[in-house]
Amino acid sequence: MNRRRFLTTVGAGAAGLLAGCSAEPTDDSTATEGDSTDTPESGSTATDGDGTATETAEGTVTGTASGGTPLLRVGTYPSFVDAPSSSPGPWLKERFESEYDADLQWFAPESSMDYFLQRRQQGVSIDTDLFLGLTPENLVKADRGVGEGDSLFTSVDTGALSNADAVVDDYRFDPQERAIPVGASYISLVYNQNALDERGVDAPETFDELASDPYENGLLVPNPQNSETGLEFMFWTIDQFGEDGYLDYWRNLMDNGTRVLQDWGTAYDAYSNDEAPMVVSYSTDQVYADRYDQDMARHQVGFLDDSGYAYLEGAAPFTGTDRMGLATEFIDFVLQPEIQAEIAQRNVALPAVDNADLPSDYYDLVYEPEEIVSFGYDELMGNVEPWLSDWSRQIATQ
Repeated sequence: MNRRRFLTTVGAGAAGLLAGCSAEPTDDSTATEGDSTDTPESGSTATDGDGTATETAEGTVTGTASGGTPLLRVGTYPSFVDAPSSSPGPWLKERFESEYDADLQWFAPESSMDYFLQRRQQGVSIDTDLFLGLTPENLVKADRGVGEGDSLFTSVDTGALSNADAVVDDYRFDPQERAIPVGASYISLVYNQNALDERGVDAPETFDELASDPYENGLLVPNPQNSETGLEFMFWTIDQFGEDGYLDYWRNLMDNGTRVLQDWGTAYDAYSNDEAPMVVSYSTDQVYADRYDQDMARHQVGFLDDSGYAYLEGAAPFTGTDRMGLATEFIDFVLQPEIQAEIAQRNVALPAVDNADLPSDYYDLVYEPEEIVSFGYDELMGNVEPWLSDWSRQIATQ
């Protein structure tokens, strides 16, 4: 077990470049081992999408739209609105306001969805109408956090969504139709073919092969305790090896020199600095590599056992919003094929609908597995905490 290493931070150059790839926090502040990126902040930023931001003492959006125009307040994760590359948020605001008699105000607390859950638990007003970027595990955490008979989110009238029938069935994750899928990607390996060539090996094709001697000290993984990417990689191993076998597999990985780093940004930055030839990341990685004219050999995508774990994002109205009609219109707008195509490209992801018209060369750079792996709401409910607790106790602490 002496190869087991849990690292904290490295420089954030590559993480900043790829911030649009996920909902992971990617700022360059120093974190300590064991700190969670989900800790609510005392202050957060509200932005109108054109670069003007207003700091709010408790994270709530304040003010009203100009001229009595209805104001829609949308929560999301920070990189959706302020990544240094091509965040969808500002474009989406401008386009929505050009088509609807409404103003859109983004609110992106550093702790993302957890900020809103904590306020509900404290009985404090949320003052936001809906959240965009909700993952299945976010939804389960919210439902467990507010208790039986209550909900942080409310159901959407899908009959009012003109493109709802085009939502990919594999991407639907909320049986109560509170969270409507708006985007997807796949957890995969990203590997440096040049570095593997130096070892005289091809990329691993199976989980077991990944933990074998030829790939010793070869893998970087975001910490599942702090990272959606790492957490879903853990789910992927549970699907592969079962609840009774996934920890044994992780022990094999760690004995083989796998390094678990603080979060996705830290892991990807270490990979970019050639600290290992492989990293757990996203199957859309080549979109950014191509956009910035990088060596594609350093951005190869690999699935294990012909499968990939689906990283899903949805939009869900908050219970108690006084703008439910407008929130539904916004979700309808986001699901339109043209809007889905633009969000996917700007967020380096896949659309949630099957009729989005993306450039043909986009799909040349985006990889999808033969088998989609994803735990649904019922599978995650009551299991996420025990799975992660067992991983933390038996893997992270040894």
